[in-house]
Amino acid sequence: MSGPQSAEQSLFSFEFILLSFIAFLAFCNISMFYGFNAYLEHAGVPAVWRGVLISLEPFTAFALRPLVSTFISPRNGIRIMGLGLVILALSLGGYALAQDIRYLVLVRICHGLGFVLLVSAVIHVLVLLIPKKRSGQGFGVFTVMTLLPYALLPPLMERLLPWAGSEVRIYVLGAPLFLAALLLLLPLSSRLKKRWVSLPAEAMKKPGFQDMVAGLKHPGVLPLLWVNFLVFTASTMVFFYMKDHLLRLGASNPGLFFTLTTVATLLVRIFCGKFMDGINRAWMLLSFLCLLAFSLCFFSLSTVPALVLGLALFYGMVIGFLMPQLNAFMFDISPVHLKGMNSNLMLFAMDGGFFMGPLLAGVLLGAGVSYAGLFSLFALLPAMGMFWIWSIRRLAAP
Repeated sequence: MSGPQSAEQSLFSFEFILLSFIAFLAFCNISMFYGFNAYLEHAGVPAVWRGVLISLEPFTAFALRPLVSTFISPRNGIRIMGLGLVILALSLGGYALAQDIRYLVLVRICHGLGFVLLVSAVIHVLVLLIPKKRSGQGFGVFTVMTLLPYALLPPLMERLLPWAGSEVRIYVLGAPLFLAALLLLLPLSSRLKKRWVSLPAEAMKKPGFQDMVAGLKHPGVLPLLWVNFLVFTASTMVFFYMKDHLLRLGASNPGLFFTLTTVATLLVRIFCGKFMDGINRAWMLLSFLCLLAFSLCFFSLSTVPALVLGLALFYGMVIGFLMPQLNAFMFDISPVHLKGMNSNLMLFAMDGGFFMGPLLAGVLLGAGVSYAGLFSLFALLPAMGMFWIWSIRRLAAP
């Protein structure tokens, strides 16, 4: 591997696969909350407060990510992953005890803390395992594991809900999985220690605040962060509010939308991984940002569930190309010692989108905007992102 990596160019190492699986578990704890808005609405929580509570978990991750990123290094990454897994398990169990808004606020904050610790540590270690010439494929495979929960959990939860009685009981049932995942860290730790022997000292150090500032000043970094923020703001609104939109259109199984979307995304990642590293990233991003804007507009105009479900495949394909290209572009332009930091800043932008999407949607719904109207308004965000990508198009490899 180039830079801090070893000479071998294998992407699918044991360590890479195990880290991807841990990321899969981390995003399972996000995807199982696809119906959280419906649960809060059924509990009588006002629309604005629903937006706040949905946003609070990603806002916590958003607020803490820069701080957390400055004390993670390859040496302490495994310990931080373990701490994150424990906090996530306790948070999932805590939803059963949170009977009013005050306690829900506390649980959502703890939930965000556990998530940011786990995922920040995973990505910081993972970027040191990806060969430079396979960054698009590497991030494609990794994000397959982060998206797979969105295909599996929504339909599974729809089947479990009649048996469980409420979403909260399913959250509690999921908590032990995160404690069991601690066992995966033992073999991972021993194998990573052997890998780190060959890394230069620069790659092993903890990135400080000055490194973060240096990363933000590097050409292309800020525009990519803004685009990532806009994309996740738009896609998070789809994730949290599509179920309600489909139910109002008369859909009998809204969870099918998420399955179709994720299947399309997974097929793109599996069969087009090598293609992603052979094309100009800037032009690909411009094309798919435009298509994302059109997708959201089409969701707004669709008046029957079957049409929305059909568009789910197109939307999933767009997301499948768009998100790994954003991360790979950031990976390509970042100096070796800032790859982990800048990749975590991309997660910081993701957190911001997860926070801002439902917050804005909650405010707009409270002001009387329809669910269809939300999709039209949020279509402006990827269109805005096209201007940022155009400004840095010359940084992309031909």
